[in-house]
Amino acid sequence: MAARPLADTGRRGPTARARADVPCSRLFVRLFARLPIRPLCALLAGAVLAGGVAAQGVAPAGSDKAAAGKRVAASHAWHDGAARRTLTLESGLHADFSGALTGKSVALRAGSGGALKDVSPSLQSPVFRDEGGRLRALPGGVVVMTRSPLDEPAARALLASHDARPTRRLGERAWLVESAAGLASLELANRLAATGAFDAAQPNWWVERALK
Repeated sequence: MAARPLADTGRRGPTARARADVPCSRLFVRLFARLPIRPLCALLAGAVLAGGVAAQGVAPAGSDKAAAGKRVAASHAWHDGAARRTLTLESGLHADFSGALTGKSVALRAGSGGALKDVSPSLQSPVFRDEGGRLRALPGGVVVMTRSPLDEPAARALLASHDARPTRRLGERAWLVESAAGLASLELANRLAATGAFDAAQPNWWVERALK
């Protein structure tokens, strides 16, 4: 005796055979014809809105790269007392401080590969443009202001507790702290400012002089 398929639960009458011969497209038409009109409209409207939202979420080609470039350009900042100032990196431009050792002015030079190859790293810095449009560079060192006047042993102990090495006193509350030239001094200044232990901490800036 032939085995009956498990899915076959009974005889198929004329109606079942007729339905099996109906094309799939006609079955869908009959199915949607039985649905209430309001839920059907809501379903179709939801599909249209979903398609519109998906289309709006597609960014034009290259927009991500442009946005990333803007974020990188404005990624540097420093603390001017309690105010946070942004800086724009002047790509390809470097400050050469080697001439300053002999009394010459600081030279702004174009450099490829991120640095000047003929100048020691300790005597050069990337160049930034501040919010006022002036060019700035980092010759090294950080100027720190204590919250109150301190004698020298207390001031040195406070700076040392924050891994800062003072090189000389600049005033009643001001100290010059040692750091390398370039971004190292900016990073140290921002770190000291973020501690909240000092009244101010900012790089020992070289600032472009305004032409008269």
